[in-house]
Amino acid sequence: MHVMRGELVRIMMAEIVVKCNERGFDCNYSTTGDVDKVVLDYWNHMKKEHGIEYSPETLGAYLKKKLPSQIPVR
Repeated sequence: MHVMRGELVRIMMAEIVVKCNERGFDCNYSTTGDVDKVVLDYWNHMKKEHGIEYSPETLGAYLKKKLPSQIPVR
């Protein structure tokens, strides 16, 4: 599944939580907020702490797939 940045705009108002240990890492990091904040925070954390650079599209796809109950349907 490929998510374009424009699709992320539709879910920007959602308050969501992403936890690093839910992605298979032995790490207690988590971030909460709207999609833009969570994508930026998690991207920065993954790059700095784990040396991995996910694309915003990949993170957006993860949020849409893994957390559908936290994202309101429009």
